Amino acid sequence: MIKKIFLAIMSTSMVFLLASCSPSTDGNKEDTKVEKSSVQEEKPFIGEGEWAKDYSLDEVNALNDEIATRIEEASNFYGIEYNKEEKIKDENNESVNEKYIYFDNLNPEPNRMESMYYGYKLYGSNMAKGSLGLKIGFKLDLDQIKNEEKFDFKETSMSAFSEAMTNNTERDYTELNNSIIDIVKNGKQDQTIETNLNGLVETITIKDDFLLYKVESKVYQFK
Repeated sequence: MIKKIFLAIMSTSMVFLLASCSPSTDGNKEDTKVEKSSVQEEKPFIGEGEWAKDYSLDEVNALNDEIATRIEEASNFYGIEYNKEEKIKDENNESVNEKYIYFDNLNPEPNRMESMYYGYKLYGSNMAKGSLGLKIGFKLDLDQIKNEEKFDFKETSMSAFSEAMTNNTERDYTELNNSIIDIVKNGKQDQTIETNLNGLVETITIKDDFLLYKVESKVYQFK
């Protein structure tokens, strides 16, 4: 399942993110960083905002239901056949109950998604903590970016899934577009784009024509 995403995740530092029962990111300042990748473990980049607040298990359950519904709606809009699964696994010597939606698109054309995963994880036998995360593998059109200096995140299918996660349909992608164009055109593939979306953390890494896109929440500690 979504092999390239998982391989890319293994080769990059994991970043934890935040979420809340449908707070949108409308009208909130975005703080973007472009940093060089490091072999050392990086500290989680947790931004301030509505999605960074503490929430109860019931609140995060409701948030997951809302996001999952929007993810399915986006998939249906694009005519994508997706799968829904739930499983219990061990992760770092801890029991994890994972509910997720995913699809694979083998051999995608340029400017098309290769894979998508949205998941809700509950940790421990007592489900005392949880997290939400979106991951997308995307095939870039390198010739278009290099020759025309053109890339518009909003025009890609990624934006629909990103907005399903963040609940923000009014985002200005100009800064993000320029950062992606700069990395591709100037061969800066040792850099990561990291943005605080009102408490959620968005990260983008690029390797050759493969873009790994993530929006994730912090690990919520339920009381």
